[in-house]
Amino acid sequence: MSLDRREFLNAAGLLGLAASSQLSFAKSSKPMKILVLGGTGFIGPHMVRLAIDRGHDVTLFNRGKTNSHLFPEAKRLTGDRDGGLQALETGEWDVVLDNSGYVPRHVRDSGQLLKDRVGRYLFISTISVYDFTRTDFPFGAGSGLAQLSEPGSEDVGKHYGALKVLCEQEVSEAYGDRATFVRPTYVCGPGDKTQRYTWWVDRIHRGGDILAPGDPLGNSVVIDVRDLARFTIHLLERDTAGTFNASGPAGVLSFAGLLGSIRATTETPVNFHWLPSDFVSKRINPGEMPLWNPGLGGVRNLLIENQTSIDAGLTFTPLADMASATREWHQSLPKDKQSFTRAGIDPAKEAKILNEWKKSNNS
Repeated sequence: MSLDRREFLNAAGLLGLAASSQLSFAKSSKPMKILVLGGTGFIGPHMVRLAIDRGHDVTLFNRGKTNSHLFPEAKRLTGDRDGGLQALETGEWDVVLDNSGYVPRHVRDSGQLLKDRVGRYLFISTISVYDFTRTDFPFGAGSGLAQLSEPGSEDVGKHYGALKVLCEQEVSEAYGDRATFVRPTYVCGPGDKTQRYTWWVDRIHRGGDILAPGDPLGNSVVIDVRDLARFTIHLLERDTAGTFNASGPAGVLSFAGLLGSIRATTETPVNFHWLPSDFVSKRINPGEMPLWNPGLGGVRNLLIENQTSIDAGLTFTPLADMASATREWHQSLPKDKQSFTRAGIDPAKEAKILNEWKKSNNS
């Protein structure tokens, strides 16, 4: 399927897209005491760095096992959300930023322990809380939510979205209108160790004939991790209550647009081959075509409502900038850390599928 130049550029987020975030990086006029549960994984460091740069007093609570060298200027409390909360039994904070809550029991324990000693509780959730068997798009704060099919299960890998729903409920019960929920889509950008978006950046920069799965105009939902961080701190600084989808850019982004925004950052010759979903899905394993969902491949309307978030201060970095920043970060890693072990298709397998498609269409 071909797109004319203007449609392609618009889908790629290169036409009329807002410039980098308009939120100020200056010191906050009202420094806060922020308790971060987690803070050293992928999204956390971006939030912590911004909070510190804005002049806030940040305390990190985690097990101290991941990236413990980061943020020496922050206060540190060591513990475990699974029965090791003793370090949180004293202390007061203006806000809690919870980006490590996956199991309702853990969220309930920390939420109840802190509720009389903090102001606002901001919980980083996920758009996976929505019931994607429904088709009442776009999904927003009032949409139907996923239900846990195995009551009592704490299997995050199997019930990620449904468990996040229950986590949100625990926060709501403890904090009421002092609760804020941010539901990100796929989070992309520098530091992403899931390799989902990073693999596409690397693959497109390698160039040549590229297997592109499904409908090029099928909906794609992503958020730059730096935009997510700015929005999160923005909500905390303004003591904003509510539920917000963190999805960008403004308007509909197609999968062709997402890949096209990466293509715009390289001069390497690239030729996308858009193969039908049913043909591709029979030949690949999960993760080999990251960020692509064959079940939603034909959806061309906006799946996720984000105008509420835009009205609350969410702004967007150009997609091409996200691609460039991701590539710069990835190339800065030690060589042994640059290999793709979690996402992406083997080059030989990709070529084989493309050849099969050519033969089936030439016969």
